[in-house]
Amino acid sequence: MTKRWQEDDGLHLDLHGLSPPEPMIKVLQEIEGGEYNHIVLHMDRDPIHLYEELAERGWRGQLVSHQVDEISGDVAVIVELSLDTKE
Repeated sequence: MTKRWQEDDGLHLDLHGLSPPEPMIKVLQEIEGGEYNHIVLHMDRDPIHLYEELAERGWRGQLVSHQVDEISGDVAVIVELSLDTKE
């Protein structure tokens, strides 16, 4: 299940534990809903296949953080998405 919450910088989605293509589907549903122009993703991996889908919809994504817990091996990735306002 996806955890969602609102902070000052926009909508946050926790997509940890979802198997591909579920994270991409969840993100595309959110951006197509048109309610937000900035989304922060908390994920297990860099969503490399998502970036092209975002560009096709007028969005862009940027990897902000990639950390690996040395003890558990868990990966924490933060990706910021925003509506591309360049014309």
